[in-house]
Amino acid sequence: MEDIKKLFGRRLKSLRESKGLTQEKFAEKIDISSRALSAIECGKNFVSAETITKICLALEVAPKQLFDFDFKYKSTKDVKQELLRLIDGNESHLLKIYELVEAYLK
Repeated sequence: MEDIKKLFGRRLKSLRESKGLTQEKFAEKIDISSRALSAIECGKNFVSAETITKICLALEVAPKQLFDFDFKYKSTKDVKQELLRLIDGNESHLLKIYELVEAYLK
């Protein structure tokens, strides 16, 4: 299982971005520095109960929503290996897979 700090940070970043908030604006709303917010979103630091309250108010979410993450997150390395495994088993679909990935990344 991935580190809870990283899972929380990823979830927080996703919720913040869904509200259209930059790190700077969001950090200001919850009364922390943008550097501190970056460290939280990167999974280097964790938040206090007081900061969780501020985050919930700023994002208009319940505390449980901050912790509603999928424990099935995989590392980038694991995802690459899984993609290669899937592609190897479906070479006839390789062009379609490429087109989908290319369209998504544009």
